[in-house]
Amino acid sequence: MTTAIRAYSYYQATVVLNNFNKKSFDNDGVQILLTLGPKLIVNEVVLEYDRSAAQQAHFPSELKDIMKSLEAFEGKPLEQSKYDGLKTKIQSFALIFGYFDFVLDKSEVQVSLAENQASIYWKFNFGSRYRFGNLEYIGENRGMELVEAVKPFLSNDYFDQQKVSEFTQLIRQTSYYDNVIVRANVNAMSSEQRVGKIVPIEVLLTAKPKDTYQFGIGASTDSGPRVTVNWKRPWVNLRGHSLSSELYISGPKKNVALGYTVPMANPLNDFFKVQMGYQEVNEEQRNSQTYTLAAQRQLGAKNKNDWDKIVFLRYEYENFIQGIDEEQSTQLLLPGFTFNRVRKDGELFVNWGDRQQLTVEAASDSVISDLNILRVTARTKWIRSFGKHRYIMRGDAGAIVTNDFEQVPSSLRFFVGGDQSVRGFGLNKVSEERIDNRTGLDELLGAQFLVVASVEYAYQVSNDWRLAVFVDAGSANNEIGKSPIYGTGLGVHWLSPIGTIRLYFARGFSDKENTKRLHFSIGPGI
Repeated sequence: MTTAIRAYSYYQATVVLNNFNKKSFDNDGVQILLTLGPKLIVNEVVLEYDRSAAQQAHFPSELKDIMKSLEAFEGKPLEQSKYDGLKTKIQSFALIFGYFDFVLDKSEVQVSLAENQASIYWKFNFGSRYRFGNLEYIGENRGMELVEAVKPFLSNDYFDQQKVSEFTQLIRQTSYYDNVIVRANVNAMSSEQRVGKIVPIEVLLTAKPKDTYQFGIGASTDSGPRVTVNWKRPWVNLRGHSLSSELYISGPKKNVALGYTVPMANPLNDFFKVQMGYQEVNEEQRNSQTYTLAAQRQLGAKNKNDWDKIVFLRYEYENFIQGIDEEQSTQLLLPGFTFNRVRKDGELFVNWGDRQQLTVEAASDSVISDLNILRVTARTKWIRSFGKHRYIMRGDAGAIVTNDFEQVPSSLRFFVGGDQSVRGFGLNKVSEERIDNRTGLDELLGAQFLVVASVEYAYQVSNDWRLAVFVDAGSANNEIGKSPIYGTGLGVHWLSPIGTIRLYFARGFSDKENTKRLHFSIGPGI
């Protein structure tokens, strides 16, 4: 027992056993008298190592922190579990940061029971920090240029296992390979590499099959049940050209698209893509069939704070009925650009993240198009969490400048209402209106200007549940400054195994009517 108690710094503890087998007990028993005594104090910490190594600019701060934690034992009780943890940690971190010659020659705790003091003596040698060598492919070497393009380190950079793990994830994200293993093969180093402190990086890959398929189902208040089917041929050729198609089916919307992608500098976010598609929308006062043919060049972000920059040219032919008007058709040739940035700390669950997007597109009636139009949209969303408190802020803005708004396709006009707009109202149910002279009914027209703002607060009541409260506001009108509509309400979030499931009860307020609506959605929310 006294040995076990020493783990808590009590080296002077005494144990006395009394009343053994006394009849005063209902059953035979033992009375244990435990006296802890004072805690054992560390009076000296001696670390013997090459201090010049720790003073180099590339020496990791994590290793410095371990040594500071050891030195901090001086004058404090000896915590055995913490001491053992630091011993394991320094050896692990040495390997993580490329000190493959690290040796812990001595790690002793000398205890003087008479003085109730302890001294810690460590002697170790980091050696030189190894650098990244060249990639060495084992087996499959198809697409080596694509793999090199996503490598987050350069040959001769100082080794960091976190970079190796990141490299593994980036290769997987390219969607070219089923199985990916990237490792520093310390045991395979040649004598020349060991002298030069260069570690080779082995890459083991298994290419994806000729065709891959993904099937998905989902639901939200706006779309109802929905089904998605994706097909991809990742290896049209050895240069990584790919062919893909997407099918989306829900109550109000159906969409099919076929795309051909050519990777450029980085297959993840730097590419050229040609796409053709068809979309059909059937809402209460909006029906449209849209045919598109587009080409885009995306210049990818260099780091997480950089922006994806997309330049595109899109031909669009749309048949549409907006409101209770007659069917119209419009064709447009729309050159434009998009700046986009998404930052987040996870995929399935996001506790910190933000998204910004700016798109500008235009058409001229002198070049194929039926009208002159300039359309600008901007979107932003921020998620920040502090302990159990979660804040979500989002905003949308848009404007259309045109010489003939009647000809603007309904897919380009602005509306508000829905899960991702102003809650309390149905999807795209609020916009500029007029009374139809023939029927006397309100006709939903769509608008030239859009403004939406939302603030939501959620509190985590348990590991899997959050309670939320929110306020949304927005307007879609042909004149800036008209009264907005509002939505407010309460919600509950369930952090389920398939992602965050959200349910909101919302009240909508407008000059025309007040509404009540349930909103349901699934996803990371960014």
